[in-house]
Amino acid sequence: MTFGEYWHNQLTVKQVSSNHHLQFKNKQGKIIDFTKFIDTNIPEFKTGASDYLSPVLFNGHIQTCFTTVKKFEDIDEVNYRRFMIKYPDGGEGALDMVVSEHKPSSYIPITQLPFQPPLDTHYSYGEKNEALLKSEDTKPMLVALHGLTGGSHESYVRSIVARLTEKYDFEACVLNSRGCCQSQITTPQLYNGGWTNDISFVMNLLFNMYPNRSFYMIGFSLGASILTNYIGEQNHKISDRVKCAMVFGNPWDMLRSDYYLNCSRMGSNIYSPALTRNVVNLVKRHATALHEKPGFQEIYDKHINVVKTANGFDDVFTGPMFNYKDSKDYYGDASSFKRLAGVRVPLIGLNAMDDPIAGGDNLPEKYIMANPYTMLIETNLGGHLAWFKDLNGSRWYSEPVGRFFSLFHKEITSKGYKPTVSEDQLPHEKVVNVKTTIEQPHE
Repeated sequence: MTFGEYWHNQLTVKQVSSNHHLQFKNKQGKIIDFTKFIDTNIPEFKTGASDYLSPVLFNGHIQTCFTTVKKFEDIDEVNYRRFMIKYPDGGEGALDMVVSEHKPSSYIPITQLPFQPPLDTHYSYGEKNEALLKSEDTKPMLVALHGLTGGSHESYVRSIVARLTEKYDFEACVLNSRGCCQSQITTPQLYNGGWTNDISFVMNLLFNMYPNRSFYMIGFSLGASILTNYIGEQNHKISDRVKCAMVFGNPWDMLRSDYYLNCSRMGSNIYSPALTRNVVNLVKRHATALHEKPGFQEIYDKHINVVKTANGFDDVFTGPMFNYKDSKDYYGDASSFKRLAGVRVPLIGLNAMDDPIAGGDNLPEKYIMANPYTMLIETNLGGHLAWFKDLNGSRWYSEPVGRFFSLFHKEITSKGYKPTVSEDQLPHEKVVNVKTTIEQPHE
């Protein structure tokens, strides 16, 4: 990086994709090249593109820390109607549907609690027979997955959801992981970076609820890992309904990300302890339900107040809960780069090279280049889920991402273009599902 780039905090872009460009063809035989489509319509994602982030937030650490310091309530406001989803194992998930205005409701599901500030001014519960839960219209729908212990309220989620629903006429919803975003769990079951069962169940539900809609998906950090694993496991099964997806700040190789997180003073003394506090507090909030799992209370009593690192937490909590030996066993199995060969939905990853949490030196370029369905957008700056252009909290990616999904839907999906890739251009390695994945029927 030159002095001028450093001083002005200049962001530059590198695009990584297969030499066999993904192409889309319609019934008349017309072809759209995916890479050219992006370079023409989303020049922000073209190799060599540049922009400027806030000069005050001049490195990945400060960009990342700003996500916790800044209050984002005054920008990208989104109202949600929450519907509780009953999973096959008896657990519950909170699906938040975006609505145009906040409509208070006296209804509260028996297993849940009233919304507390600051959520209470933007959230309300919906009932099973509401019109939101069924539609024959053809509006495109975005489905989002948040990061570790986050939720639909997170500013990085709202920055895209607000843009797509307000400017580009999308419908949108966010699936909150079990116990997140003021939701209560009802069984001794949480989630992890390879836990695809819940999103698989919810997507099948959404496919039935909205039979005429095309779906688009986004995931952030741990949610990016879950989403990539899901798409890779599904292979061709969802390609008729899910048209395109993007993942942000994905820790593609969780073993490498764990090393990266703990090899620096900032990582070992700030980021890892902060992440650990978040997951420890999540477990404490739901301790009563989690204690129903055999052997959990003994682990809880012994470790809950002494575990200090993210991998230490995964050694004693995540590992045993999901039948892994320890954190390394979990990370090795759930790393989403292992599912890239199975991706059959156009998938774009956006990663910053100075990301101090997911890491920038472990990006799966060779796996991306081996599959025409996948593309990686690398930026030299941006931190972890940050990319702030100013101190007001506006993010570099919000507008190009919104424009990308909108134009993809208008120019490719709506005009009948479908991906066309020959078998000899696809990776031939066998994709093994995450160990915890339960195959679910597709209707």
